[in-house]
Amino acid sequence: MEALKREKECFDREAELREVKRSMRRWKPPTTTKIIMAWLIINCTAVEIYSMVAMWQLMNLDALYALITAVITETISFAVYAAKAYNETKQEELVKLARDQMEIPLDPEPELDPEEETE
Repeated sequence: MEALKREKECFDREAELREVKRSMRRWKPPTTTKIIMAWLIINCTAVEIYSMVAMWQLMNLDALYALITAVITETISFAVYAAKAYNETKQEELVKLARDQMEIPLDPEPELDPEEETE
């Protein structure tokens, strides 16, 4: 009977391990903000490359305006995205901290010293 019980425990552990591994393998789609950020970086990079090639081929610096604008746009958008990600992470950590603090058992009455009870 004990051998069957141990065998069942081993089987349950292996099943749980398989389930954890399977959950880690699942592909999670990127968030919308990440998709927008990737599109913005790709778009600005394409504008930068086109502007540089146009300036080189045409020997004209008029495309420099587009190049400067693309770089500034890319920098500002990345800064905004980084700030947003930081605030989201900070908020998640504060929620976890609050949840963890609520799980700590609180003593409604502190223990008194035996000497104080006799007085």
